[in-house]
Amino acid sequence: MSLWEKALKKSAAFGKAFLGLLFFVCADYAVTFAFIFARVDRKIYKGAYNFATCVAVFITMMIIIKVSSMGGKPLIRISKLTPDQIAALVIIGLGMIGLVVTYIGVADKIAAYLESMKNAMEDYRESVDRYSDTPQVVVPVWDSVLYVITLCFIVPVTEEMTFRGVIFGQLRKGFGPWVSVILSALFFGIMHGISVHIGYAIACGLIIAACYHITDSLIAPVILHMVFNFFGSGVANFMSIECFGIPRETTSALMSGINISAILFMPIAVLAYTYLVAVKRKRAKEAAALAQKGDPQVELSVEENSASDEVVDAVSEDDGIEA
Repeated sequence: MSLWEKALKKSAAFGKAFLGLLFFVCADYAVTFAFIFARVDRKIYKGAYNFATCVAVFITMMIIIKVSSMGGKPLIRISKLTPDQIAALVIIGLGMIGLVVTYIGVADKIAAYLESMKNAMEDYRESVDRYSDTPQVVVPVWDSVLYVITLCFIVPVTEEMTFRGVIFGQLRKGFGPWVSVILSALFFGIMHGISVHIGYAIACGLIIAACYHITDSLIAPVILHMVFNFFGSGVANFMSIECFGIPRETTSALMSGINISAILFMPIAVLAYTYLVAVKRKRAKEAAALAQKGDPQVELSVEENSASDEVVDAVSEDDGIEA
């Protein structure tokens, strides 16, 4: 392949990835306009709005995945995960929270001396607070519950289909897997928009994309994202619903316990990631051995036989964290 052909291939891959991101944004705006047209307040019905956006994004990404997979290799990979891999992913997800707790803690220290960082931290906390701009008394309970369910279980699916499924999948067609990991993480971080949020979102994007690459299964990033959102902010958001009557002190104590535990999980998360890498290498060696024996059912992937990069990431905060 000539230099020009390589450049064209990379440009096409990047362009398709960017187009996937554009469709993601368009689906979001379509739902926004629908709510405006229907005169439904998105601040009051944020749960319904987020759910509708996820449905629109899911349908959009499914269409892109189907079209992109026609006549070629599937755009996404969904290999079966073993129980030990799932356990390792849960540990990594908790370690991600610990890393972000540390990140937020450092940002708070800097904010004490830097006015711009102080303002950024205030904006960040407002962005993760469900009721920062709307009194909870005007929000229906069902919408508050729907908000938590969407945040913990539906957002992870749609965002992973977008950023790891479509965007990483398209980038991987023109770039090496680890370049694609970095580029998709940048896409993921930039889309989160807020100055403080963007830093840990990029870090999370790196570890999530890396885990997708080494497991060959989109289920892996979905698990990571769910663990992250559930313990990072889902628990706090659910317990803060006033009709349940859970004392604020109880919520604060539980979240502090989760945050401290997550920090302790950080070194274990590194070991869990190393274990996933070891599993990938073992399977690659077994596949190579079978291929040498002439097994017709073995199909080696040329691009993916070196998996030993270390990316660690996390996210958390007393009021909750979102990815």
